[in-house]
Amino acid sequence: MYKSQLDTLLKHSIPRASLLYGDSFLIEHYAKKIALLLKSEEKHTFYFDEYNLASINALLSQSSLFGTSSLVVLKINHKLNKADVEIFLSSLCANTHNALIIEYYQAPNKSDADYARDCKAFAGYFKMPKMPKDSVIEVRFFELNISERMELMRQKAKYLGLNASDKILNYILSLQNNDIALALNELDKFVVFSGSKPIEPNDVSLLCDGMASFSVEELCCTLMEKKSFIEMLHSIYEEGINEIAMISEIQRFFYQLFLFFAFIKINGRPNAKEILGFSPPAHIVERLSRYCIRFREAEYIAIFELLSQWRYEVSKGKVKQSMSALIKIQEMIR
Repeated sequence: MYKSQLDTLLKHSIPRASLLYGDSFLIEHYAKKIALLLKSEEKHTFYFDEYNLASINALLSQSSLFGTSSLVVLKINHKLNKADVEIFLSSLCANTHNALIIEYYQAPNKSDADYARDCKAFAGYFKMPKMPKDSVIEVRFFELNISERMELMRQKAKYLGLNASDKILNYILSLQNNDIALALNELDKFVVFSGSKPIEPNDVSLLCDGMASFSVEELCCTLMEKKSFIEMLHSIYEEGINEIAMISEIQRFFYQLFLFFAFIKINGRPNAKEILGFSPPAHIVERLSRYCIRFREAEYIAIFELLSQWRYEVSKGKVKQSMSALIKIQEMIR
């Protein structure tokens, strides 16, 4: 299911087993939301390398003899095998007072296509016919658009009792470069205004630092829009990004564009599911389709050669060689 379906479900039912994957912010956001709704007496969290089948299953298998309920939260970036999932769901089927939330994140060394493929397989394992239909769910989250981010800002402001207009909330969000997680945290600084006067722009300037880093994807999009990227690039470097990792992200971005370019050239129109292995939101498909045709085949080859040379220079100790490569790429854009 997707976010909208989960929102509807949570109004009348609480799942006992949840597999959450896709956008990292929404994975964590909804994991917390489901955990609060469950109201379990005991909560046990296993982080990444702490995964242990026996320990987790022992918790899920605990009887309700003493009236306690256990929630197990797994934060992982590797796909569980089918046998492990079946063991966990069988334990929950026999002990319905317990619950499981799996937060499945994309590993840094895994491509979007590989992650999507693993998510599809993982979701296929996540079924237990003996449990009620809405008790076992798998949810794929896509990145929020700006209106969805603003809605979360409104909800948080209302929860805190803040008198904040949409203009103010959008200002706070923009200061954090539209990073919704950071923007929501910034709202906590305004609790001193709870129930009092409206929040003004100068209040925001005083309390908000605007320290969010730009993402490499934002950098690539700015590049493709033929806008100045220098300030954004400096901000990324100031955050201490690993330059090899940044090059990898840029290579992945342009590789996606090339895949769209090649598919459209052969078939005449894009099909994101066939190209990427999953179906991203419509606005992302539109953006990739629009960007991909701004290069010819020879220019894609030149871009990959530039990025490979940049990676080679960095591996030899020549750091911050990005400006020349990015300017050359931007000059190729039609």
